[in-house]
Amino acid sequence: MRYFNPWSVVVGLVVPFLAVVGGVAVLGRSQALVLGMPVAFLWIFVWFLLTSVCLAVSWYVFDSRYYEDEEDDR
Repeated sequence: MRYFNPWSVVVGLVVPFLAVVGGVAVLGRSQALVLGMPVAFLWIFVWFLLTSVCLAVSWYVFDSRYYEDEEDDR
């Protein structure tokens, strides 16, 4: 049985990585403040939470079906 799904890696790791790196590159020189902090910092803090969401989506959409049979064997 094949356990590796490249779309799982894209959704769980590549999307958050590109969002953080790209967001910091674009927003890094901004002088705007949101809630008293620079926009780039807020962007990173928001992506801490969204990375967990991306990992959960990756698990439930792509990977959970590979482990359903293993729970029944116990």
